[in-house]
Amino acid sequence: MRVTRNYRSGMFNPRKRTSNQRNSLLQSALSRNSSSSRTSRLAALLGNKKASGTSNISNRNFVTSTAKPQKFYYDMQYHAKQVGEYGEALKDSQKNSPYDKARESGSTEQIVSDIEGFVKQYNNMLSDLRESGTRTDTSFLTQLNSMSRVAERELASTGVTRKADGTLVVDQEKLSAADVDTLEKVWGGSGFPARAAARAGSIEASAEQNIEAEQSSIYSPFDRTNLYGSSGRSLGNYFNYRR
Repeated sequence: MRVTRNYRSGMFNPRKRTSNQRNSLLQSALSRNSSSSRTSRLAALLGNKKASGTSNISNRNFVTSTAKPQKFYYDMQYHAKQVGEYGEALKDSQKNSPYDKARESGSTEQIVSDIEGFVKQYNNMLSDLRESGTRTDTSFLTQLNSMSRVAERELASTGVTRKADGTLVVDQEKLSAADVDTLEKVWGGSGFPARAAARAGSIEASAEQNIEAEQSSIYSPFDRTNLYGSSGRSLGNYFNYRR
């Protein structure tokens, strides 16, 4: 093959290249390196280390959240909080407890109202845990079902029966007819309501973490593993609760 003099000169005398030619070659090399670096970084982020070009990146589906919407976790948090508040009110054994007030007034109306509120929000919380289906929430559900199963006979003595799925049903007539001592024995102190309220506190905290993770995922679609460590964010106004 015949090689021209100018070509040989260009190969063996690189100094003779013009400054424009050198700049052009340098920019081309930098551009290739930059593109390759960006491709490698994106491939690593997306878990596709074999990606070697921008076409692979553009055709890859980005990571998206598979969690429930924030509204779902707000509901779960609200129901768990309500269970905790009703449970705390019912277990109160200090002076002027609802049981002492009932003895003084001769009416168990407030206790009955608190029990009915507890049962309603407890059932809502179970429904949330069942719908969530995560490993953590399934574990919470199993623990609560075990607690209610152990207390099933005591609860029934006050007109509250346990169904096969773990939810509770109130017989209002029987509940209203229960005497104060029986109500205090079953619903006061460290019984089932207090234990369920303590577990509800963990469920409330878990829901808060999921709310924060959903909020943070808007800005970080790749790696959400570090989004579950913060807490204390204000929830702001929340409406449309499932009462």
